[in-house]
Amino acid sequence: MASLAIWMTTLTICLAAIILSAAAGQPTIHTFVAALIGLCIAGMAVGENWQQRKGGVTENTVAATTARHMGLVWIWGALSLFVTYYFILSWKEWLVFTGAFAVVGILCLLFAATLDRDEEAGRKDETLLNLAKYLSIGQLIGMGLAMVGLIIDGKFPATVKETVGWQDWAANNIFFFGALSIAIITANALYTKSKRETFKTLSV
Repeated sequence: MASLAIWMTTLTICLAAIILSAAAGQPTIHTFVAALIGLCIAGMAVGENWQQRKGGVTENTVAATTARHMGLVWIWGALSLFVTYYFILSWKEWLVFTGAFAVVGILCLLFAATLDRDEEAGRKDETLLNLAKYLSIGQLIGMGLAMVGLIIDGKFPATVKETVGWQDWAANNIFFFGALSIAIITANALYTKSKRETFKTLSV
């Protein structure tokens, strides 16, 4: 329950910060806030991952924690887009991205819950753990391509457009720093997993 309260508090603070900065209509401030939120969530994930690895917890628990942090980023993105474009700014494509983010976030949380149930039952499903690994690799590649794409398309750094119904600058900040956060989380998870597997191989 304490963990859930911390997560809800974190999500609420993140949403409030991103919404207020969008309402101010200042891309620079919004960029800074989005960067701070994305890096803070990534920092939480990396710190918890290393702590778990040092504590020798099971692969189920580590993978579940990683999936939950990914889910937090996706859900933060979905809620931020929803509130920003339903109440504050205007962008014709916001609903599609909001729905997609929400679905991926929920899937991450359900995946984490499945791993937690396996852990409680004392099971270690190698197929599920391998799936977690390949999903991490896929998300890392996808997020890298997304960030590069935003830069190449001139959508980042974000700038305010005068076009009516196309105020996507806030969304672009959320996209970029959400992608950066997930890239950091997945890269770290893959690195620590590889490091642990190498250590186990050398110890045999």
